[in-house]
Amino acid sequence: MIRTLRIWLWGIVAELEYQLYPWKSNDVPQWAVDRYNIDNGAHSTEYEYTDHLNFEWLKCQEEKVAKLQLEMLSVIDRLNKMER
Repeated sequence: MIRTLRIWLWGIVAELEYQLYPWKSNDVPQWAVDRYNIDNGAHSTEYEYTDHLNFEWLKCQEEKVAKLQLEMLSVIDRLNKMER
């Protein structure tokens, strides 16, 4: 009973989503640009910006990992010297 109700509600939500979001790709259809005065390049600029941020974040994380590896190597060297 509950499973049937969940499936029925999912169908209603899926149809509502289909009606609210009429296009399926990242490119804005021409009719939406004309009707709602949407900037056609807004999505591509946003994605380029987030890609740039993602790249910068990855670069920063890589630098942190490299620094930690160097510190680990220096600690291992110190331990080896202390053991001798």
